[in-house]
Parts: sequence; structure tokens; C-alpha cells
Amino acid sequence: MTLSPRRSSFQIAIDVLTVIGEGEKRPTRIMYASNLSWNSLRGTLDLLVDKGYVDEDFISKRNKKYSITAKGREVLGYYDRLESLVQVTTD
Repeated sequence: MTLSPRRSSFQIAIDVLTVIGEGEKRPTRIMYASNLSWNSLRGTLDLLVDKGYVDEDFISKRNKKYSITAKGREVLGYYDRLESLVQVTTD
């Protein structure tokens, strides 16, 4: 079985949460670390902020920083546990 190389919206959200959880706070750094376009990142960050997984802090009118919330860390914990239960091996 061949898996698609494209990531789902869910996987992209998990990747962005992981990057923020590892300490990246600036949007451009998050974009590069998660290998996303600017538009994809904006949509994902908006979703994560709306769901309460990420906090958005305004440094100035045009500058923002992001940080993961306790709820976001909980989601990553659930994801890690699920991933360890459903190990997919490729031959």
C-alpha cells in the first residue's frame, strides 16, 4: 500500500502545533519549520487560535507571536498516544 505524500488538514494542524510547542513563536519561523505556504499557515493558525489550542499575542500592530496553550499540549499528548497505538510499518 502506498500512502499519499500530501498531508491532511489534521496532520498540518498537528505539525504546526508541534512546531509551536517546540518553541517557535514567530509566524515566518513556524511557516518554514512546518513546510507550509503563507496562506496555508494563516488558515491553520486561525483555526488553532479559534479552537483555543494556540494563543496569539500582538507585539505591535503588525507583529504577532504564538504560543501553545494547555489545551494544545493536551491535543499533542492524545495524538502521540494514538500514534504509538497505531504504528504503521512499511516494508
